[in-house]
Amino acid sequence: MAPPTGPRGGSNNRKPTARASRGGVAKHRAATRTDRDGDVSMGAPISGSNPPTGPSGRGTRGRGAARGAPARGSRTSSRLAQNLKNYIGEGGSKPAKTTLKILGVKNSKAASNSDGGVKGLLQFIERKADKDKKIVLGRGVLDGDYVWVKANKDDVSSIMHLNGYQYAGAPITIEETTEPFPTGTKFSKDAADTRQKLLALLAKRYNAEQKLLDLSALGTDDILGNLGAVGSQSLAEKSFRAIIHVAGEQFKTAEEKRQGIQSVSLARNEISDVDQVFTLAYSLPHLRRLDLSNNRLATFSSIAKWKQEFRYLEELYLVGNPVTGAADYAVQITQWFPCLQILDGNIVRSPQEAAEALKAMTPQPLAQLPSNLRDGENNVASIFLRSFFQLYDHDRPALAAQFYDAESVASLSATPEPGRDVEWKPYMKYSRNIQKLGGSRNPAVVQRLFTGASLIAEMWKSLPATRHATLDQPELWIIDCHTFPHLADPSGHGFAMGLMINVHGQFEEADTTEELYGTRTFSRSFILGPSKPGAPHPYRVLSDQLTIHKWTPRAAGAASVPVTTVAPAAPIAPVAPVVAAVPVIDDATRVQLIQELARRTGMNAQYSELCLSGTANWNFDLALQSFEEQRANLPPAAFTAPA
Repeated sequence: MAPPTGPRGGSNNRKPTARASRGGVAKHRAATRTDRDGDVSMGAPISGSNPPTGPSGRGTRGRGAARGAPARGSRTSSRLAQNLKNYIGEGGSKPAKTTLKILGVKNSKAASNSDGGVKGLLQFIERKADKDKKIVLGRGVLDGDYVWVKANKDDVSSIMHLNGYQYAGAPITIEETTEPFPTGTKFSKDAADTRQKLLALLAKRYNAEQKLLDLSALGTDDILGNLGAVGSQSLAEKSFRAIIHVAGEQFKTAEEKRQGIQSVSLARNEISDVDQVFTLAYSLPHLRRLDLSNNRLATFSSIAKWKQEFRYLEELYLVGNPVTGAADYAVQITQWFPCLQILDGNIVRSPQEAAEALKAMTPQPLAQLPSNLRDGENNVASIFLRSFFQLYDHDRPALAAQFYDAESVASLSATPEPGRDVEWKPYMKYSRNIQKLGGSRNPAVVQRLFTGASLIAEMWKSLPATRHATLDQPELWIIDCHTFPHLADPSGHGFAMGLMINVHGQFEEADTTEELYGTRTFSRSFILGPSKPGAPHPYRVLSDQLTIHKWTPRAAGAASVPVTTVAPAAPIAPVAPVVAAVPVIDDATRVQLIQELARRTGMNAQYSELCLSGTANWNFDLALQSFEEQRANLPPAAFTAPA
C-alpha cells in the first residue's frame, strides 16, 4: 500500500502489512555463516499523489465433539496449563528459572524491526541452542542495550554455547544474572523518541471538533519520512499499525475511543488491498465515516476482507479507485455495509433501511428447530463462519474472547506425511489422534483436550499464521450444518438447541520459525450452543475439533492451490423451510416411498433410503429435488446395475 491521505484538507498517508520480519544468524567459527533472520523485507517505494479529499462532516463439557455441560476438574486444567507453557511433561514440578541478559541486538539488522529484533533473537536461540532438546524461552524485554529473558535453569548450559554467534549480522553476548528482571513498560531511547514523533503526527492530523483522524497521503508526511517509516511497503504497513496502536492508547476506554474517533481518511495512499490496512477494522470497528478515495482498489476482492466489518459505517468514499467502474459497484458495496447511507456523496439507503439491514446481519439466538432442519432463517452458521475465519487469521485472542468461554473444548488432530516432519512440527505436540496415541488411557489424550478460552488461545498462539479463502469462493469450501438438540441450557432450565457445523477447506500457511510457506487442507467441526448471560454473542463454541490434512509448498508467484473436494456418499437435501413438527410415517409407507424414489431416479434401495431419511425427513419432493442437485456427485454404486 502507499501512504494514506485524508478528508478535506488532507495530509499524508501510508499502509500496513501483517508479516513479521526475520533475523539473520551465523555461527562464530572459522567462517561466518549468516541466515536471513532479522533482515528487513524491502518492497516498492511508496509515493504520495493528489491532494487529499475526504468525507463531508457527517459445556461442554465433553470429549472431542461433545455436548455442553459443566467445566472439567481443576487437576486436568492445571496440568494442561503447565504442559502448554512448557511443551513437555506429564505433571511434576515446575522447572527452576533463571534470568539471562543478551547484548548485541541493537547492532543487528533486526534492530529496525517493530519489536527491536527481540522476537527473532529469541526464536534464533530456541532453534540453535540444542538440536536434540526443545528450548522454550519466556517473553523477552528490551531494556537499554540488553534483551532480558527468563529460561529454564537446565537449559542455560546449552544457551551459553551461543556466545559469540552472529545474529542478523552482529555478534551476541549472553550472560546469566541475578539482577532484578525489568518490570513495567519500558522503552529504549530510540523507541521513546519514535513514539513521541508519532504522537506529534497524530496531534497534527487529529481534528477533535470533527472527530476526524486524517491519515491521508502518509507517504508524503515529513515526520514519517524523517523516521524512514515509508521507505518500503513492509515499513509503511508496520508504521500504519504503530500509528493506529498509539492513537488507541490515547483513550482510557473503548467507549471514549468510539466517541473520539468517528471519521478516518486513508485517501491517496496507493492502497491496492484493504488487507494492507486491515488493523483499522479491529481498532475502530464502530467507525461512521471512512475516506478511501484516490487509491488503487481495482476489484471487489481487494475490499472483500472488510465485508461485514464496520457495521456502523454511514459514509464511504471510494472515488478515484478503479473498482468504482464496475457495473454493480454501488449495489455490491451497499450490501456489504449494512448502515451505509452515503456512498461517494450519493444517498444509497435511508436511515430506516439501514436499521433494518443492520438487524438482518446481527446474530440472533439459535432457533428451536427440529433436529432434521438446518440453519433456519437466522443465518447463524454463515455469520459465525465469516467472523470466525477472519478473526482466526488476524486476531486469535479476540476470537477466543468472543466465542469461547470456560466450558469450551478444543482439540487438534494431525497425521504427518512421510518425510515431511518439519512441515508438521507445529501441530504434532498438540495432535490428539487417539488411534495413534494408543487409546484414551494415554495421559496425552487428556492433556491435549484444551478446555477454556485462555488455554485454547494459548494453543492457537503457537500455531503458524494462516489466511483462509473468503466464503465468497464457494468452490474452495464444503460446508454443512444442522441443528443439534438436547444441549444443557446454561440457564439451568432443561435443554437447549444448538448447531453442528462441518467445514472442509484450505488455507495459506506461513511458518516463520521454519521459513516454510504453503497451502494446507483442513476439516473443522463446531458445536454451537446458547451463551451464558452477559456473553458477547448469543451463542458460543462448545466444541471445536480441527483436523489438519495435506500440506503443499507454495511456489514463488504461484496461485493458491485449489482444494480437491470429495463427493458426498448420499444426496444432501437443500435447506428446508421450518415446519411445525416431524411427520410420523409407518414402515409400509416408508417402503413405498423408497420404491417410488428408486423407480424415479434409478438409485438402489440403500441410497434411496439415505436420501429420504436425511434432512429431507421423508419428504418425497425434497428428496427428489436433492437427487437432481447432487446427481453428478453420486458414485456408480448408488445406482441399480442395468439388467
